[in-house]
Formats: sequence, C-alpha cells, structure tokens
Amino acid sequence: MLELSHVSSEYSGKTVLRDVSLAFHPGRVLMIVGPNGSGKSTLLRTAIHLHPRTGGTIRLDGSPLETLTPRQIAQKVAYLPQSRNVPDITARRMVMHGRFPHMSYPRRYTEADRQIVTWSLEQADAQELADRSVRTLSGGQRQKVYLAMALAQQTDTILMDEPTTYLDIAHQLQVIALAQKLAAQGKAVVLVLHDLPMALAGADRLAVLHEGALCALGTPEEIYAGGIIPKAFGISLNRVQTENGWQYYCSPLKP
Repeated sequence: MLELSHVSSEYSGKTVLRDVSLAFHPGRVLMIVGPNGSGKSTLLRTAIHLHPRTGGTIRLDGSPLETLTPRQIAQKVAYLPQSRNVPDITARRMVMHGRFPHMSYPRRYTEADRQIVTWSLEQADAQELADRSVRTLSGGQRQKVYLAMALAQQTDTILMDEPTTYLDIAHQLQVIALAQKLAAQGKAVVLVLHDLPMALAGADRLAVLHEGALCALGTPEEIYAGGIIPKAFGISLNRVQTENGWQYYCSPLKP
C-alpha cells in the first residue's frame, strides 16, 4: 500500500502541496478532485518520487520511498500521466513498455509478456490499434494505448491522471467501469478527474484538494453531505435518485 504522511512539495519556491496525509487502499477506487491548481497532479507525481517533496514521509508496502529504486517503484505502482511523448512505434510496442520494469537488460519478451500485452490492449478497448503507429492515432486512441501500457505493468497500485481526457462519453464510462473492475480484483486504483459527477458516481472514496491542502476525504455520500464541493469549487452540487443510484449534477451558484 502507498501511504503519504504530512507530505508537502513546491514548485519554484511556491508551496503546491501542504501537509497532505493520504493512503491508497487495495480494493478501492479513490477519486482525487479539486479546482485547477489545487495540486492534484503534483500529488500523484510526488507519491511516486517523480517530484521532490519538501516535507513528510511516503511509504510503499512499508518501505520508505527513498530506499526504493525507480524500477522497484514501477514494479509496484503504475502511473498514467496527463501527457507524454509520442514515439513513432506501434501501439503494441508502446504497451510492451509497461513490461520493462519486470525485465532485465537486454530485454527479451516472453510469451507471458505478449499475453499480458494482448490482455491489456483488450481491457483498454485498443486491440484494433495494436499494429498502428502511435503518431497516427487520435488523442482518444492514444489515451487508450497509454492506459493499456499502465495495465501491462501488472501492479497492485494504479495512478491515473485525467485518464478520460480526449475520450468520448462511452469510453469515459468504460474507464470508470474498468477502474471499478480492477479494484474488485484487489488493486488500489486512484484517478484524478475534473468531472465531478463522474467522480462522485464512480468512486468508493473521494479526496478533495483545495489550495494544496486535503480539505475532505470520505465516501461520495459523506462528501456530498459535508457541503465541501460548493465551497471548494464555487458551484452548486445537486443529485437525483435513479434506478442506477444517485446521479449528481452541477450548476452555477445563484447570485
């Protein structure tokens, strides 16, 4: 399990995260939400040592993060960033990069690696893209390939920063369903999302960041009842009961 205790970090001398304590529990989907600039992406990067922290401690399966090599971290935690370089290779080869933390050098792919890559492409609904160059794909298609690459790492914890970017609504819902499926398999699944209704509908728990601080943590019901969303975002949050459970929607605050 990945655990942050009183973690702070900064960019160019400006504090971005302030005293954040948060654990990513196996078997749960945790959604991280907050206004622009609240530190959501920095939190994920700091959690896996891609951005330095200025205070606090981080432990991965009980070990201090700084005692682990990047490869050891990558064997336990997969990270899907908002954006990345676009190499001129096929989608299948791109997804195979997710197997690198488990390989020695020189890398030799096994049949098990190939099966995992095929499974990952299928889970991300990207199997038809396998033999196409990543550079020829649309933004939404690339996002599915990157998601497959994260799945190919076969880690116990998966961190995804805005994984629904560029995807149409059907594929956005597929990503949320996949996150819930992975959590049901015992993985800790963490998503940064801007879509508040989708986050509230798909999460087991929500973490609300505001100005770099963790201002609320709880179930969707607890977060809604606590009234923190309108305060943090400056909007009105409402919901209606449907046959599929609560459906949330946002609207401007009344003057």
